[in-house]
Amino acid sequence: MDKLELINSLIVDTQKVKEEAVRFSARDQDELNYKPSPEQWSVLECIEHLNIADAHYLAQFDKKLDSSPFSAVEEFKPGWMGNYFVKMIKPSADGKIPAPMKTLKKFRPEVSVQYDTLSKFLEDQDHIIDALERSKSLDLNKVKITSAIGPIVTFKLGDAFRFLIGHNQRHIIQAQRVLEQLELAS
Repeated sequence: MDKLELINSLIVDTQKVKEEAVRFSARDQDELNYKPSPEQWSVLECIEHLNIADAHYLAQFDKKLDSSPFSAVEEFKPGWMGNYFVKMIKPSADGKIPAPMKTLKKFRPEVSVQYDTLSKFLEDQDHIIDALERSKSLDLNKVKITSAIGPIVTFKLGDAFRFLIGHNQRHIIQAQRVLEQLELAS
């Protein structure tokens, strides 16, 4: 696939995620902390989970993007592992979430989540867009990113972006559904 087309589509996807988060910020704290059931996350817990996961990848992007040489390679070839994880995490075009997954403990929002969780998330989305822009001159195939699972799973840079943004889309949909359940409960 064409590198610039991929990056530009991921920027658009991230802007849509950001727009939805801005809509969340118009809600009051009680609505954002509403939990449909004790085992389900609130909107803010969904966002805090994303903040935790995004932090890992953003640190990796900052470290790798600044030290990687420029490249004229214009094609990105997804790796088999990258494709596998993206298919597991990314929602389909109609908003259906693929196989549910249990969240690893280190990614669970364990603390009381505050309203500024949203502002941090919005900052992180700008950071992701900046990283995508910076990666336009790099070889998305050669730069390797360690997954949040650990060094046993690494992604090509292009796959890491695809995975991270798919993960963000997945939990934004989850948060939207929480608000839909709140509306039904009212």
